[in-house]
Amino acid sequence: MKSKGFFYQFIIFLALAGLIVVTGCKKDNKQFSVNYGYNYYPVDSGHYIIYNVDSVTFNYDQINYTRDTSRYQMQAFFGDTLHDLLDSVNFRLYYSTRADSNSSWGSPYETYGLRVTTNLQVVENDIRFIKLIFPPQAAEQWMGNLYVPTTGAYTTYQGWNYYFENIDTTVVISGQTYNNAIVVSEVNNVSLISKIVRTEIYAPNVGMIYQEWEALSKQNVILGWDTGAESGFSIHMWAVAHNP
Repeated sequence: MKSKGFFYQFIIFLALAGLIVVTGCKKDNKQFSVNYGYNYYPVDSGHYIIYNVDSVTFNYDQINYTRDTSRYQMQAFFGDTLHDLLDSVNFRLYYSTRADSNSSWGSPYETYGLRVTTNLQVVENDIRFIKLIFPPQAAEQWMGNLYVPTTGAYTTYQGWNYYFENIDTTVVISGQTYNNAIVVSEVNNVSLISKIVRTEIYAPNVGMIYQEWEALSKQNVILGWDTGAESGFSIHMWAVAHNP
């Protein structure tokens, strides 16, 4: 009788142990569920964003000083997507410009991008940038220009240190309020005679809604950048429409 009682106790012990393991697994599954934040850069086919763009080019050849300003609209349109064998999302991206909202779009410039589990890569003018890492976390840093060449005209991209300046902020652009936006500082190198700054803001279910990019130089340290810049460019673009 003693051995039979021991057998029943052993069976009960195994049942309880199995219940504890199953319960523990359920808790672990919930604990490790991660929201990667992919909706900060939707790549669904047919999605588009229209921007207003202000562009200023500065040039001083020791004799003549020129400051060329242009204003136009640009559209980013997402085309076909493809999931590869690694479950990465490859997508086509088309950029086109027009003079204003009453004009027709010009011929599109086609490029592409790639979203893997932990980052988003976009090719701009044949240069691959790691625009975002997932999931966004405050002050998280990464080498966004890892794939950019290091010589020639590409030296301006060296030393950039991407980081999330803000991961939960509210911004108002063109009268529209965007909640839970993230701010990415890509570079912020400013001295008395040179300035390289690029900042982008992303909104959930929209994508990039704002970009500031300035690469300027000057010799007169007294004058501000608006009046003293002698070479370089300044670009500001902000979203005015998107679908969805």
